[in-house]
Amino acid sequence: MLTRDGVIARFILAFCFFFLSGTEILTGGLATLSGVLGTVELATALLRYSPLQEIIAIVTEKSENNATKISYHPALKQR
Repeated sequence: MLTRDGVIARFILAFCFFFLSGTEILTGGLATLSGVLGTVELATALLRYSPLQEIIAIVTEKSENNATKISYHPALKQR
């Protein structure tokens, strides 16, 4: 979940991306990319959800589990 400040920042970013492509400051492929990024930022603001925060949580969870558990390739295990 994003905080209130995070949501406001996402709305501002979405507005900036839409403004750049809408006023034709950016054209062509950059305008398309700006529109897509604006849509993504608007969606994350409306849902109060950040995929980046979830990815970071998953990576830290896996690194904590890997720190306590060492696994080897089956060919390297002693029988």
